[in-house]
Amino acid sequence: MISQKDYLINHMHHIICTGGKDRILVGESRFAELKEKEKQARKQIVIESALALFARKSFFEVGMREVAEEAGISPATIYRYFPSQEELFHEAFLQDISFASEEFKSMVQKDIPASIEDFGIKFVDHLIENESTFQMMTYLMLKNNLANPVMGKFDSVTKIFFDLFEQLLKRHGVKDRNARLYSHSFIASITGILMTFRNYSLKDKKAVRDHIIKVIKITSSLYADQLINK
Repeated sequence: MISQKDYLINHMHHIICTGGKDRILVGESRFAELKEKEKQARKQIVIESALALFARKSFFEVGMREVAEEAGISPATIYRYFPSQEELFHEAFLQDISFASEEFKSMVQKDIPASIEDFGIKFVDHLIENESTFQMMTYLMLKNNLANPVMGKFDSVTKIFFDLFEQLLKRHGVKDRNARLYSHSFIASITGILMTFRNYSLKDKKAVRDHIIKVIKITSSLYADQLINK
C-alpha cells in the first residue's frame, strides 16, 4: 500500500508535469497567435501598397509584381498572402468601399435621413472621384469565372449598399415587403447610369458629371414619387 508521503510526492509530480505541459501549450498558442497577427499585418501592407498604386495610376495598369515592389517584398512572397491578382484587387476594393460605407451609414442613421436623391448622388460621386474603385468594381462585376471566394466577398460588398438603401427606405416609412427588391433595383440603376455615361462624349469631366447627376436626379425622383411621396 502506498504511503501518504509517496502519494503526495506523486501527486505533486503530476501537477508539476501537467503544469509544464500547459505552459508549453499556452506558449505555443501565443506564438501561433503572434504569427497570425504578423501575417495579417503583412497582408495589410500589401493591400495598402495596392491602394497607393491605384491612387497614382489606372487599376488596369497595376500588376502583382509592381504591388510587391511597392510593399517591399518579392513577387513570390506576395502570393503567400493573395493566391491570385483577383483576390488582392478584391480585398483592396472591399477595404475602400467598407471605409466609404461609414459615410452612407451616417446619412441613413441621422435624425433626418438623407433623401433618395442625396444617397444616389453621394454613391456616384464617390465612384467618379475614385477612379480606381470604379474600375475595380466594374472589373469584378463583368469578369467571367471569378473564383468562388472572390465572388462571395464581392457579393458581401454589394450587400452593404443593398442593406443601407433598404434601411433608408424604411427610415422614410416604406413598409412594402418589396423594399429589398426596390433596393436592388435602385443600386443597379444608378450603377448602370454611371457605367453608361462615365465616358460620354462631352467637352470635359465636369460636363460628364453634370449630365450623370441630372439622370440620377430624374431616377431618384421616380423612386421617391413611387415609394415615399405617393
